[in-house]
Amino acid sequence: MSIITLTSDFGNKDYAVAAVKARLFSLKSDLSIVDISHEIAPYQVVEAAFIVNAVYSQFPSKSIHIIGVDAEQGNAQKHLIVQIDDQIFIGADNGFFSLLQSVSPIQKIIEIKHPLSENSIFPMKDVFCEIAVKIAQQVPLEKFGKTIQTVKEWKQINPDLSNSNEIIGHIVYVDRFGNLITDISKTLFQQKVQNKKFEIKASSSKINKVYNKYDDFAVTESSVEIIKNKAGKAMAVFNSLDLLEIALYKSNPLHGGSASILLGLDVGDSIRIICD
Repeated sequence: MSIITLTSDFGNKDYAVAAVKARLFSLKSDLSIVDISHEIAPYQVVEAAFIVNAVYSQFPSKSIHIIGVDAEQGNAQKHLIVQIDDQIFIGADNGFFSLLQSVSPIQKIIEIKHPLSENSIFPMKDVFCEIAVKIAQQVPLEKFGKTIQTVKEWKQINPDLSNSNEIIGHIVYVDRFGNLITDISKTLFQQKVQNKKFEIKASSSKINKVYNKYDDFAVTESSVEIIKNKAGKAMAVFNSLDLLEIALYKSNPLHGGSASILLGLDVGDSIRIICD
C-alpha cells in the first residue's frame, strides 16, 4: 500500500484537508494517508520544513510527501517534484526544498507541467494529489515535466561560533507547549562546552544545566511541594531531536503561560551560551 503524507497550513477548522483526502481517495481508494501537520502557521515555509525534517526519514522508502504551504504557482514560483533519500516530495519551489536536511544530495528535480498549475487556487488538491497518485502507480517522475538542476534557496541562519567561549543560537520552532526549540544540537553543545561551566541566557532567564528529560528537572526532589514549586521555572533539555530546548517545567500555555510567552521569545530570536 502506498503511503502519502500531508503537510499544510490549512488548520483543521475548515474543509480543505478533507477535500484533499477526498480527492486522493477518489483517484485511488487503497492509499495510506498520514497527516504530518496541518497546523503550520500561514505561509511559514521554515516551520513546515522543520516539522517535515523531524519525521520524513522515518517513513518507508518511496513514501510520497505532499506539501501544501504557500503552494500557489506564480511567475517566480514553480511546482516541483523532488526526490531525496529515496523519498518523493511534491510542492512549490518557495525555498522549502532547500531546507530539507540530508547527508545525501537531491537525487532528482522535476518542474511540473500540469494544465491546472498556473491557475489553480487550490493546487494541493487540483495538482499535487493527481501527481502523487500516479507516482504511487509507478508512473516515472519524468512523465510529469522536465528535469531541472536547482531549487530556490532559502538563506538559513546557523549558530554563531565566532567567539571561542560563546555560542549564539536561534529559536527555530515553538511547539504547542510554547517550548523554544533552538538550532543548537547536542553534538555542537558538547563539542563547544566540553567540561566547562556554562550559562544559557534566554531573555531574562539564566540556566546552567541541561537535562536529558523534563522530569529530571525535579527528580532529585522528594517533596511534592518542592516539585510543585518548580512548575513554571525555566529549564533546558535536549529534546527527541537532540536539539537544545528552553522550556518552563510543567507549564501550560493556556493556564499561566509558556516559555515563549513569559520569556518574550519567538522564532528568529537568539539565545547565548557563555562558557567559562
